[in-house]
Amino acid sequence: MSFHIFAPDAAVIDGAILSRPGILVGDDGIIHHVDSVEALTTEFPDALVERLDGELLVPGTANGHNHAFQILMRGMGEDSDFLTWRSQVLYPVSERLTPEDIYRSAKLAYWDMLRHGITAVVDFFYLNDQGSDNALAIARAAQEVGIRLILARTFYDWDGAPARYRETPHEAHDHTLDLDRRLRQEGLTPWVTLQVAPHSPHGASPAMVEAAVATAKELKTRLHIHVAEGRYELEKMKHETGLTPIQWCARYGALSPQSLAVHAVWVDDEDLDVLVETGATVVHNPASNMILGDGIAPLVEMLKRKIPVILGTDGGCTNDRHSIFDDMRMAALLQKVHWTDSSVIRAEQVFDLGTRAGYQKLGLRGGRLVSGEPFDAVSVRTDDPSLLPGPATLGHLVYAMADTAIKDVYVNGERVIQNGLPTRFNPTPLVSWARGWQAAR
Repeated sequence: MSFHIFAPDAAVIDGAILSRPGILVGDDGIIHHVDSVEALTTEFPDALVERLDGELLVPGTANGHNHAFQILMRGMGEDSDFLTWRSQVLYPVSERLTPEDIYRSAKLAYWDMLRHGITAVVDFFYLNDQGSDNALAIARAAQEVGIRLILARTFYDWDGAPARYRETPHEAHDHTLDLDRRLRQEGLTPWVTLQVAPHSPHGASPAMVEAAVATAKELKTRLHIHVAEGRYELEKMKHETGLTPIQWCARYGALSPQSLAVHAVWVDDEDLDVLVETGATVVHNPASNMILGDGIAPLVEMLKRKIPVILGTDGGCTNDRHSIFDDMRMAALLQKVHWTDSSVIRAEQVFDLGTRAGYQKLGLRGGRLVSGEPFDAVSVRTDDPSLLPGPATLGHLVYAMADTAIKDVYVNGERVIQNGLPTRFNPTPLVSWARGWQAAR
């Protein structure tokens, strides 16, 4: 096996910034040792040393929730509440997207994420057209761009949604198994992990949720569900079932240590007790919650109760940025202003939610620059004005860093972004297509 030694000015290693470490990465994309550059070059004299002068290496970030196709809706429905945005933007636009639109929009979104330091993403995907072809297209897009993808295939049967979203529980189960087979057949599984996603308490019937839970168990994989995002869902569920959205999800088996509860904004103390008892992870989407006026999730209470929490951006038109670094900042600032206490949450905590915890709770290796983990990393220019005067701290990365500071991005040891541009494909045709799509809409 051949090796590279990455030699930055500094690196974030397990939450601490170490000066001038050496990181030994094999051609398998795995970190084999972290030591001084001198020690590594002595032990591995044939290793190629890559000096990253003026750069800080940071673990890649994990985006726990996204809908890539929604990048095409940027600039539409701005300053609208969720129900207005859903009926006037999401539904009509998504109904007319072609398979090629879905593929190209995913490629555009994944490139945008990578250049903001996201190295792994959950695409909560529901444009299934009663099959697997569209999901396979976004999986191919992820491989072509070079991002780790968790493809959370949605189970959706609410009759108020567009027809292309909807299936019967039996169809959703069978199509998910078919997708699993085809991902393996096409050799996409090194980059793509299939997981299951009953849409929400308002988008999936009890039978659909139970089918999703059974399918997740059959595939030995994780389950994602939107829950308690807005006031409207809480009021609807209480009126129709007498249960909160969290209680309803628990009743039908959708909350467990293998589950990810997306949003969880409108929750009370009893709901938090349920999250503790079930061991479910919360995917916190602070910027999206703010843009849609959904509210402030009780992040501090969740962390106090040791409820696992990770971060997500949500879609490209409900954030409208693809940056977990931004969402680290938003997560912290929201809690500080809510509690009128700047010490209630710290930069180190939210940084961990977006890196180590994100990878771990999504079932991925990575999120840490330590031996045995894949080299998913972000190279940051320490001379960027947003990080001066320095030296950089985790507080700089969370509260101050601009995206102009991000230079290169690595996934599994491969540089997939170099000076902000993708290395695996020529972006010019994609940019032209996106502009043409917008002009023609």
